[in-house]
Amino acid sequence: MVVVQSRRLLNMSAVIAKVNAVNSEPPVEREQLPAEVMYEVERHLIREARLLDEERLRYWYENYLTEDIHYSMPVEVSRYRREKGTPLPGSNPGAGAFNDNYEFLGMRITRLETGLVWMEDPRNAIRRFLTNIDAEYAEDGSGEVIAYSNFMVYRNRRQRDQNITYGNKVDRLRKVDGKWRCCQRTIHMDQRVILDKNVYFFL
Repeated sequence: MVVVQSRRLLNMSAVIAKVNAVNSEPPVEREQLPAEVMYEVERHLIREARLLDEERLRYWYENYLTEDIHYSMPVEVSRYRREKGTPLPGSNPGAGAFNDNYEFLGMRITRLETGLVWMEDPRNAIRRFLTNIDAEYAEDGSGEVIAYSNFMVYRNRRQRDQNITYGNKVDRLRKVDGKWRCCQRTIHMDQRVILDKNVYFFL
């Protein structure tokens, strides 16, 4: 009995040591954005959320995205802490709620513009909230910016169909003709299984 308890204590100590090793790693220090650039990035993301709330999707598509964009929402994978590594968002690259490029995003918007999408008729009331915006230059020296933000999306349709979704997104922004455009967006929902039956909206 004493031997079994000792083994359990040793195993627990090993688990705690692994967790502490991960948690004690210092954050990667990268070059901070100048205040004026940080302001531009914040305003860009906030204005983008407003455009999407107002359903100005075609304008968003043509003016806020690059033609080589990768727009994805990977499936979240949760693992026990005692397992090797820690739970990482999007650690299963083979599965996702969507994995779109510029052409596919355009097709989705064109479909909405037909007015024949039943789950958008009557129109969903959708409100996007952004917080905890942070940004830094990309490591490759391209001058592109990696922007981090948390979001909350409230969606209501008809009388009682409503849902609130939380998560975060990581954007790679590139300046084109003096304006920021998104060339990569990875969305992480704070749900292992997506509970909202309609995630056709854009983030």
